[in-house]
Amino acid sequence: MTLNLLTHLRRIKVPWKLCIVCADAGSYSFFRKEGIPCIRCDTPLPDFGTEVSPFGTKQFQTLNLKKLELLHSFSATPAIRYGVYMDGDIAVYSDFLPDIISRLQAPGAPSIYLQCDERTRVDCSGNPGCLNGCTGFLAWRHGIDTGIFKMDRGIWKDRPEDQAFVNTMMKRLGIPIMTLPRALYPNGAFASLYGNGSSRKNGTHLLHYNYLVGAAKQKKMKNNGDWLIPY
Repeated sequence: MTLNLLTHLRRIKVPWKLCIVCADAGSYSFFRKEGIPCIRCDTPLPDFGTEVSPFGTKQFQTLNLKKLELLHSFSATPAIRYGVYMDGDIAVYSDFLPDIISRLQAPGAPSIYLQCDERTRVDCSGNPGCLNGCTGFLAWRHGIDTGIFKMDRGIWKDRPEDQAFVNTMMKRLGIPIMTLPRALYPNGAFASLYGNGSSRKNGTHLLHYNYLVGAAKQKKMKNNGDWLIPY
């Protein structure tokens, strides 16, 4: 998935580089063999193999924990003035970074934006309090309350996945959940609107293929013309 994401970014020639963080030795070895710059976690996880870890599995939960650990570390690093996290199952149609930085720099702007993960036609963007902020695509500026990502085992035990955790922590800390416009950053519930050759892609920054699991996810990306690699 991450290689497909990188291929999208290369195709549209973004002027910035994706920082690929490898959670295990296997992924690190793969990207190194492909000649793709990447970094390895200081404490790598056991190799999970080449198959996608399905949502809700023990492997998925382990990766979620590592994701929260890395987000906590990166968001607390002063050298990182602005950060964007992206899941691998994202197709990118245009350079979104100028839009993201503009939003984070705007007067009175929140220090973090999430993708709206609601399935309804009502767009939550611009109004604090989205009920379902997506952690598959999020952006922050330095100064964010890093407690959003700090592990609380009691909360994690109730629902062991990062999206529920971050939404719960933001509510506990009194941080409004502000989301990005869904017309520009749609989630996977609307993937059928972005078929191969769809004119909608021209006015959209990216499409996150969540809500689809395993082979169904890859099949949908292929049908939409968004699977760009030969694997």
